[in-house]
Amino acid sequence: MNKYSTANNNKCSDAKKLPIKRYRIAGRRRVVIYNKDLAAISNLSESKINTLHKESQLRKVQDWAFNPDKSDFALSLSSAQAIMVMADTDRAWDIHHRISDFIQQGFKQ
Repeated sequence: MNKYSTANNNKCSDAKKLPIKRYRIAGRRRVVIYNKDLAAISNLSESKINTLHKESQLRKVQDWAFNPDKSDFALSLSSAQAIMVMADTDRAWDIHHRISDFIQQGFKQ
């Protein structure tokens, strides 16, 4: 369990973990979720996540950045939430709420 997991009551279950990492966006080290990881936990295809990313009008370098080492986009937590709202599935809303809970915890655990 990494320190950014969202396990409640010290229970570590794979269903509750968010794949949260750190990456530099807008000149600052931010807490992010990568597109591929978001696709994996939301049960949406990577192409669907990429389409929603393009349609969302998120600001490059402010809300997301491309990580050439991973060949993937690093999304800020609010950007990931915006994409999940656009997906509008039960699983996507669950992830949106889990990210909100993570933010409200103040990045504890």
